[in-house]
Amino acid sequence: MAELLKNEFNKDFVLLLGSKLAALDESFNIEGFISSTINENWESRELKDRMRHITNMIHAHTALNYVDQLNMMMELSCHFGGLKGMTFPDYVEVYGLDHPRESLVALKHMTQFSSSEFAIRPFIVKYEKQTMKAMYEWSADSNEHVRRLASEGSRPRLPWAMALPVFKKDPSSVLPILENLKRDESLYVRKSVANNINDITKDNPEAALELSQRWYGNHERTNWIVKHGLRTLLKNGNKQALQIIGFDDKARFEVAEFNLSEEQVKMGESFQFGFKVSNLEPKEAFAKVGFVVSYQKANGSLSDKIFHVTEKEFASADAVLFNKKLSFKDLTTRKHHPGLHKIGVLVNGKKLAEKEFELLH
Repeated sequence: MAELLKNEFNKDFVLLLGSKLAALDESFNIEGFISSTINENWESRELKDRMRHITNMIHAHTALNYVDQLNMMMELSCHFGGLKGMTFPDYVEVYGLDHPRESLVALKHMTQFSSSEFAIRPFIVKYEKQTMKAMYEWSADSNEHVRRLASEGSRPRLPWAMALPVFKKDPSSVLPILENLKRDESLYVRKSVANNINDITKDNPEAALELSQRWYGNHERTNWIVKHGLRTLLKNGNKQALQIIGFDDKARFEVAEFNLSEEQVKMGESFQFGFKVSNLEPKEAFAKVGFVVSYQKANGSLSDKIFHVTEKEFASADAVLFNKKLSFKDLTTRKHHPGLHKIGVLVNGKKLAEKEFELLH
């Protein structure tokens, strides 16, 4: 996937970008820009390195100062979307830190055509109050891309981006932004808010739970955000998280007829397993059903991976049979190791049944 994505930054893009820059900037050395960008090292450059190299070569081949060049970059940014369009916020990230006022205006504009979620983060680190004030204002903007930037850019643990240790330690500066967005009409924005909350659960679960407790039950859009924002805590069986969204951790359930198709399975193959979940309560009870696999690690210890199955309202004495399949093909995110494994059935975060099996070479 990364190989395919890096080819978004290709010779055609460099030629087009260079021609548009030269049309606006008389000082721009288009021949030098193209030859120094598509050089002998180009093919070996990976995705982010290609984008950063383009950014550096733009700066190297203009005689304009940053502010004048920025005006042209803002004008051009509306002609490039998606991954290619992130070249423009990247330019601001690299060369605009000494000009926060102009740079924040530019990042707000550019995010409407691609995303400034990575580029905004050095500004948060260097100018936290000024940047967070701007992002709070953006969270009320009429454009969904700008509103999303307020949430996505302030995530404590945004993947592939520099972390924000100040918000990992204390997310209180982020919360007013999330409050503004808790009923946002855009699913695109709501997903970002949920991901921000999920980040917060990793370092400050109490803050995420307190916010979720206040939010849940007030609006269907907010409920969706809470459920997705608490997903890590829910998968791990956190009692307060389960209670917030309506799961009764005291409700009695039973797991029966738990069977594995094989007790030994070879690497690269798969097996099936089934189990029946029964509600033992004299009334309806809501349950989150999943299973946990304890995978063998290279050092001989076990590592748990939790899988979601369903969320369901069980009638009194209701029993539901589930059949699932588990594959042991190696993935980029998981390498399998032979030896003893375990698989357990989870209901509302509680392991109600467990079996062992062996993975063979």
